[in-house]
Amino acid sequence: MLHLRRPARLGEATALRHALGDWALARRLPADLIADLQLAGYEAMTNVVEHAYAAGSAGHLDLHAQHGIRAVRVTVTDRGRWRLQPDPAPGRGLPLIHLLADHSDVTPTPKGTVVAMSWQLPYQPS
Repeated sequence: MLHLRRPARLGEATALRHALGDWALARRLPADLIADLQLAGYEAMTNVVEHAYAAGSAGHLDLHAQHGIRAVRVTVTDRGRWRLQPDPAPGRGLPLIHLLADHSDVTPTPKGTVVAMSWQLPYQPS
């Protein structure tokens, strides 16, 4: 299991993307799955950086990853409140996450937002 908490800053999201890739590589996950995990996770983390905390306020993001027998699950959690950007055009982060993951949910709560993503693992006969 991987659990990391870092300040909600873009540079930290980039470092966490690499940490997630290293974690997945150590579990010998397929290269294409690792790429999807990293990109979807990074999109979720940059959403935290861009939307969860008011400008100038400090906040954190939590990255969790779990490797099970049949699936890999990654969650990105913040303790902020969703803030809309002044640009009225919708971003591409959430649609990309939904496209890359086999299953994904975005759950806003009074204490923050949780983005949960999961991928089925290929069948590996014994």
